[in-house]
Amino acid sequence: MEGNTPNHRSRESAEKMRLAVEKLEQEVFKPDPLPIRTLPWLIDIFLYPFSLSGIIHIVIFIVTPLLIGLVVLRFLDIFHGFMSLIVYLLFTGYFFYYIGYCVFDSSRGGLRAPDVTLYEIPDKSEFCSQIFLVIGAVAVCFFPAVIYYIATGRADLVFWLLLAVGVFFLPMVLLAAVLFDSVNVLNPVMITTSIYRTFAPYCGLVLIFSAFAGLIVPVIRGLSYAPSIIDFILGTAFIFYKIAFVYLAMVSAHLLGRFYLRYKKKLNWGI
Repeated sequence: MEGNTPNHRSRESAEKMRLAVEKLEQEVFKPDPLPIRTLPWLIDIFLYPFSLSGIIHIVIFIVTPLLIGLVVLRFLDIFHGFMSLIVYLLFTGYFFYYIGYCVFDSSRGGLRAPDVTLYEIPDKSEFCSQIFLVIGAVAVCFFPAVIYYIATGRADLVFWLLLAVGVFFLPMVLLAAVLFDSVNVLNPVMITTSIYRTFAPYCGLVLIFSAFAGLIVPVIRGLSYAPSIIDFILGTAFIFYKIAFVYLAMVSAHLLGRFYLRYKKKLNWGI
């Protein structure tokens, strides 16, 4: 009978082998399940920086500018001032890199600030790339408002409307710049389409970002009126501002990444 022919038995063996290989691949390469929040998200997002790596990076981002400033004050000649500038640029590049890495890691399901091993630290070209991408993203959003103010010298209704439009587009532009790692995606059609596809939740994201900015600005204004002797002795204004800025930058990066994770099918960016 045909069922007992060598060719039929060979086909059965090949099919069993194929199924066994597919099962093995699924078991070996099965992605790890995404971590689940154990607290309400509104509380848990503010705990994002509180991993060992997150706390270490907060300290680094606060202490490093102070050390660079001390070097500049101690060595005022051109050579040491130039070297301090190079170090500060590298530090700024790493800050942008780590914030971008927080966005990336959160877009893959991370719930706490990620570790960065020595093998993941970028070279100087990646530092520069991160700086230019962030500057480019901010420039795209706020260029019209800046040009209008320079041309007219007025902070009138038109200026504030242009500024509000820039604030509205900024989160999506930053998200695209970080995940694509290219300025080529910062075009109005793609950004507008992405906002349209996720309009309601994106408006909520913009409101949260605006609230974070609203928390920092009053702090800066209030501390600017503190007696200079207190600021000099305690460094209150500088340190408190830096802590608030770095902390909220990490939380904002987490929100951006989680926004992509939740709505990546609607965004349809293919990454």
